[in-house]
Amino acid sequence: MKKFVPKIEVLKLIEEMEIIRPFDLVNYLDMTKKAADMRVYRLQKAGLIEPLGPEPGKWVLSVKGYEHLEFLEKLKAEEETKR
Repeated sequence: MKKFVPKIEVLKLIEEMEIIRPFDLVNYLDMTKKAADMRVYRLQKAGLIEPLGPEPGKWVLSVKGYEHLEFLEKLKAEEETKR
């Protein structure tokens, strides 16, 4: 059974790979194709990723996406120090 993948993991993967396709989420994060497509759609609607030029199906982190990833990493670090 496929697992739920937190948003921070998806954004980190996009940051590492620089350019992502939904298929990459399936391969690297063990998501279903449907879950990967939905995650890309939601990230795009939230303004966290943007299309890579005119080529369909390729996405990159937006400025807002980098800022959001930084926020999530700080939040995670704060939670870990509280433990």
